Amino acid sequence: MRLCTLSAVMSLKDAIRKLAAETGYAACGITDTAPFEDYREALRRLQSRFPESAALYRDMEPRADPRAGTPWARSIVVAVRRYGRYRLPAGLARHIGRNYLCDRRIAACPDAAMPKRMKAGLQALGLRVRTGGVPVRAAAVRAGVAGLARNGFAVRADCGSWLNVEAWKVDAALEPDPPAPPAPCPPGCRACQDACPTGALFEAGCVRMDRCVAYLTYGAPWPVEPELWRRMGPWIYGCDVCQSVCPLNRGRWAEQEPAPWLEAVADRLTPDALARMDEETYRTVVHPLFWYIEETDLDRWHANAKRAGEWAMGNG
Repeated sequence: MRLCTLSAVMSLKDAIRKLAAETGYAACGITDTAPFEDYREALRRLQSRFPESAALYRDMEPRADPRAGTPWARSIVVAVRRYGRYRLPAGLARHIGRNYLCDRRIAACPDAAMPKRMKAGLQALGLRVRTGGVPVRAAAVRAGVAGLARNGFAVRADCGSWLNVEAWKVDAALEPDPPAPPAPCPPGCRACQDACPTGALFEAGCVRMDRCVAYLTYGAPWPVEPELWRRMGPWIYGCDVCQSVCPLNRGRWAEQEPAPWLEAVADRLTPDALARMDEETYRTVVHPLFWYIEETDLDRWHANAKRAGEWAMGNG
């Protein structure tokens, strides 16, 4: 365990915040590695309530104890990446979730190297580092960098919920930051719950994963139940309904920067083009951008895109 005087801890925290800002993160906070018991309990309640999808929640449970597998970890550095700053080609966000369009894991995205740069910077400060392994939204709240909205997303006043949270466990015992206050959702607001096409958002902040449209587009067992399939509407990959209707997101998408990695292929990402794409286009153009659907599962893309196109024709 790394032992630090208060002055040394504070200077190290300042250096970490400076590193995060220079790396491009919108905010950075620190919390400890105590277990996230509320997160663990929430997962167990979901397993009990929805046993048919319990495996999805069991797989997430190890994140509840940040020191499991890393007993040397003493603090968690939490940073927020704002992705709601890109000019997206017209129409794409109507059928592909914005988080996926702006995924920093896309090699051509300008943010692609941010986590590695942050980790390298932490190591250069003399820290032992492990990326991830924590419930990032819960960590964001505990580290004071974001609240939790009723749609289950982390949210900030400056960027709404158009953000990603990333975390690194480190071996320095740093003074934790105060937790964030509750997200300022309007009293009685049910916009996200009422808008959810499949009823996945069954309670404020509680999402039934096996009914979430995003999961249904790329991860659910195939074929999708017919009634759920019908209710998925225009979504081919991902879903933004609960974020798009959220009052906390009004005016929070700022089209400040181009997205050339999308502009170059936008004509091949329309529902019609995706419904007809051949294997080479899928393998060389689409799958490198959106890889949750297996490279061998072209039929799933075709079916999702065909449904989206038919929905658009009937609701245009």
